[in-house]
Amino acid sequence: MSTNKKIKTDNNNKILQDLIDYEILKSLINYLLISKKNKTNDNNNINNNNNNNNNNNNNNNNINQYKISKFYLNRNEILNYILVSKKWYNFISLTISNNIINNKLFENWLEINYDDNKSFNKYYYNNQNQYDKNNLIFKNKYNKQYKISFNKEFSIIKMHESIINDYFKFNLFLNEITIDDFIEIKMKFENNQLVYNRIVVNVECDYDNALFNIYGYILDESSKTISNLFKLLELNHHHYEIEGYLPRSIKEEEEEEEDDDDDDDDESSNKKCTELRLNNLTIIGCISDSVGKDEQTVKIFKILKGKNLFYDGSSFTRNYPIHIDYSALFDPNNSGQQVESIKVENRNDGAEFVEPRHLIKANQFGNLHSITIPINLFQILSNLSEEMGFDSFYKYNKKSDTGNSKNIRSELNEMINSLTSRKSLKNLKITSIVKNEQSINSDDFDGNFKIFAKNINKTKELFSNCFKPLFSEFNASIERIELDCCGFLNIDTFSDLLNNTSIKYLYLYDSDFIVYSSNQYRPPFGRNYNANHDDDNNNDDMANDKDDDYKDYDSSEDDKDEYESELHKKSISINKFIFENILSSEITSIRHYKIFFTKSKEIKLIFNLILNNIFKLQLYSLIFEFDKMELVSGFVKEYKNLINNISTKQQQQQKSININLKEIKIKIKDDMNKNIQELKNINNPYFATVIKKLSKRMFHF
Repeated sequence: MSTNKKIKTDNNNKILQDLIDYEILKSLINYLLISKKNKTNDNNNINNNNNNNNNNNNNNNNINQYKISKFYLNRNEILNYILVSKKWYNFISLTISNNIINNKLFENWLEINYDDNKSFNKYYYNNQNQYDKNNLIFKNKYNKQYKISFNKEFSIIKMHESIINDYFKFNLFLNEITIDDFIEIKMKFENNQLVYNRIVVNVECDYDNALFNIYGYILDESSKTISNLFKLLELNHHHYEIEGYLPRSIKEEEEEEEDDDDDDDDESSNKKCTELRLNNLTIIGCISDSVGKDEQTVKIFKILKGKNLFYDGSSFTRNYPIHIDYSALFDPNNSGQQVESIKVENRNDGAEFVEPRHLIKANQFGNLHSITIPINLFQILSNLSEEMGFDSFYKYNKKSDTGNSKNIRSELNEMINSLTSRKSLKNLKITSIVKNEQSINSDDFDGNFKIFAKNINKTKELFSNCFKPLFSEFNASIERIELDCCGFLNIDTFSDLLNNTSIKYLYLYDSDFIVYSSNQYRPPFGRNYNANHDDDNNNDDMANDKDDDYKDYDSSEDDKDEYESELHKKSISINKFIFENILSSEITSIRHYKIFFTKSKEIKLIFNLILNNIFKLQLYSLIFEFDKMELVSGFVKEYKNLINNISTKQQQQQKSININLKEIKIKIKDDMNKNIQELKNINNPYFATVIKKLSKRMFHF
C-alpha cells in the first residue's frame, strides 16, 4: 500500500515539474517570437471597445502571434534550449507549431507559389494555392530570402500536411487582381457560390490601374454589399503612384456630400458605396501640378481607406518645389476611423516633411497605435525665433521649405497635446529631414555672436519646453518613442521622466544638447582669422592661448577693433543625465534604451556610464547602432573593458550582485562582416550579445 502511494506521489511531482517547465519555456518562447509591436498594442484594444468590435477582435488575435522574422533572428537561442533535453525539444516544438496552427499563420510562415498567369477563375477551379512543402521562407523587407526546414525528423516546426491543405482550401492568396476578378468575386459572393472564407490580395505594383478601376465600379454598388464583401476580401497595395492623377475633384466630392444630406431618409440598403477598403496601402508621389502647397494628394485616403497607411512624400519626378499639406491624412474625417498606423517617409532622400499643425486632429482617431513622421526641426526653431522677435536661424533655399505656420509655438504645443492625449497611440517615431547643426545660420548677426548665442539659447529653451509633456506623466499611453533630437532638447525636457509610467522603449538620436556662447579674443593671425570654435574639435591648447590673449582685455574704444568675437558651442550629455537619474532609478518604466554612435568619443562615455551604474540599471536591453565602420573597433575595446571591469567590481564587493541588464543588442551594417565576427568573439558572462545586420536602407531611420 505504501509503495503505491509513493509511486503516485512521484508521478504527481513529475507532472507538476513538467507543467512548471512548460510554462517557463512558453514564457521564454513568447518573449523571443512575439513582436514587440504586438506586445505594446496589448492594452490598446481594451481601450477601444466602443469603436469597432470586429477590429478589436481581430487585433486581439494578433497579440500572441509568433513571427517568422523573430524565429530566424533568435534561432540560435531557441536551439540552445532544445538541446537541453528531448522533453524541452518536444515542448518547444509543440508550442511553436501550435501557435502557427491555432493563429492560422500559414501564409506568413510558408512560401506561397503564385502563378502570374493565373486569374482568380483559374485559382478558383484549381481550388487551392500551392506552397513549398520543404521549407519555411523568411523574406525581409528587401526581399533577401532565408530558408528554414520543417516537418523533417529534427525540425523544430512540425505541422500535419492535411491541416495546411485544409487551410488553403478555404483561404486564397493572390499577387494581383483585375477588375474582372473583382466582379467575379463579387458575383459569387452575392450568389453564395464563393468557397473561400478569405481572399488576400498582395499587389506590389498596379500597372493596369486596377485599384481605381475597382473603385469606379463599386461607386454604383450597394454600400452594405461591398462592406460585407470586404470582410472576407483583404486588399494590400504596396506601391501605388498617383503622379498628377486624382479620381475626382473636391468640387464633385462636396456635391456628393450635399446629395447625401438630402437623402438621409433613404434606407441604408440603397446607399451607394463611396470608398474602397484596404488593409495596407502605400501611396507614392503627389497630385498637384502647381508650385507651392498641395492640399489634394492626401485626400486620396478619403476614398482609399486603409488600416495601415504609408505615404512616400519624396516626389522624385518633379523639378519644382511642392509641399504636401498632411492635415487631411491625420484627420479621421478624411482617412477614417479604421486607421491603425500612419507612416510618412522620404524613401528617395526628399526634403518633404510634416508640420506640427498637421497633427492637431491625430487624437481623434480611435484605433491609431503607430505614427512615424519626418519634421523639419531647424525650420520650427527658426519660426520660433521669429515669433520671439529674433532673426531667423535656418537658411532655407526653397519656398516650400518654409511651411505654412501662423503660430508655431501654439501649433507645436497642440501637436504634443494631440499625441499625448490619444490613449490608443503606443508607438511614436519622429525624424528630422535636416540633421546637421551647421544648418543654423548666423550670417545675419554680422559677427555679433553674443546676441546670436543669447537668442538661440532662449529659442531652444522654449522649443524644449514644448516637448517636455511627451516625457512626463501627461503621456500616459505612448510606450515606444524614437526621436531625432538634433541637439535641441535640454536636460529639463527629460526631468519628469520618472513621473512617466508608460514609456518602455526610449530611442534618442543626436541627443547631446548644444549651448551657444560668445567669447572675445585677439586673433593670433589677424582679424581675418576664422575663429568659430566648437568643443568637438578638442582645441583646448588653442583656447588657452586665446585666454592669455584677452585676459587683460580693456574694452576701451582705442583697442576694440583689435578684438573679435567667436561663437562657442558646448555639448551637454543628455545620456549622462538619463543614465544617472532615470535608468538607474527603481521607479523608471524604461526597459530598453537605444544609442546611435556617430563619434568615437561617445563610445567611451557610454561604457563608463554603464559601468558606473551597472548594479543599479533597471534596463533589460541596451541597443547600439554604428554610423561608421571605424567605430566598431573602439566599441569592441570598450565592451571588453566593461566585462573585465564588472568582474573586478564583483570581486571588490566579495559577492555576486544581481545585474538587471540582460541583453546588449548591436545593429550593424550588413557589409561589415569582419566587424561582426569580432563582435561575436566577445566572451560575455553577464548578458547576452545579440547582433542584427542592417541593410543600408534600414540604417538609422
